[in-house]
Amino acid sequence: MRLKIFKYKHILVYIFILLLTSCSNGLIGSTNATEQPIESNFSEVIISEQASESRYIPTQSSQSNSLVQTGINVQANSSISVPADLASFNIKVKSRKKTVTEARENTAIYVKKVVAAIKKINISEDDIQTTSFNIYPETRWIEKKDDFGVYSESTTIAYSVENSINVIVRNLDDLGKVIDEVTIAGEDQIQINSINFSVSNINSYEKKLRETAAITAKNKAQTYVESLGLKLGNLSYISEISSPVTTPNYAPRMEMAMSADAQYTPSTFIPGNIEISISIQANFEISR
Repeated sequence: MRLKIFKYKHILVYIFILLLTSCSNGLIGSTNATEQPIESNFSEVIISEQASESRYIPTQSSQSNSLVQTGINVQANSSISVPADLASFNIKVKSRKKTVTEARENTAIYVKKVVAAIKKINISEDDIQTTSFNIYPETRWIEKKDDFGVYSESTTIAYSVENSINVIVRNLDDLGKVIDEVTIAGEDQIQINSINFSVSNINSYEKKLRETAAITAKNKAQTYVESLGLKLGNLSYISEISSPVTTPNYAPRMEMAMSADAQYTPSTFIPGNIEISISIQANFEISR
């Protein structure tokens, strides 16, 4: 009886092993069957990506053409020094009073006097212009005391009214007279700021400046190209970097000279020369 049971046990073990073997073979077969299509699909994806990239990446020749600059670029400057024939300056009339009404009234009185003095020297009304008008309080920290102790408080002690006027003098021989008359009329209520000298008709010099700058640019390019054994080609483009601008050659000077009757010292100004300049950039082709 025991022998029969032992034989049956061996038979069951053999059957179980056979079942395991067949299942594993089936799984391996199914795995191989599914892996091959996946590899095929993956290769198709790679190919499609490469095709899409080739659409957007430019060729090497087109890249090199966009990065390489052809020809020669040069910059040139042209300038001319001419005597100044125009002056401008700013007058600030300022009053400081306890009330706004008093400060405004006092400023208005002195502005009227100053403008009348300017017009006496034959300055046109078109060359007299108000540039700013300001009213503001002047405060001071004052120490005060109450039931809680001592403290500081900002208190308005006065009001200031300012009226700024810009004046253009087209005849420089009258500049000293204008300054003197304004100073006398404004007394200690005025402040004169920065006298500037310039040229009234810059346009008359622009053509010559541009012609000179163009010739200078061409000569500069010619020198570079010929030194390399090449030839200068046609002009590709030209650009004006800066339009004609004026710059004083040196700071204007003010001198004082005693009058014949020695009653007062008139103001004398030496404006000097003004430099007008222009800058351009040009590109030329190069030929062998």
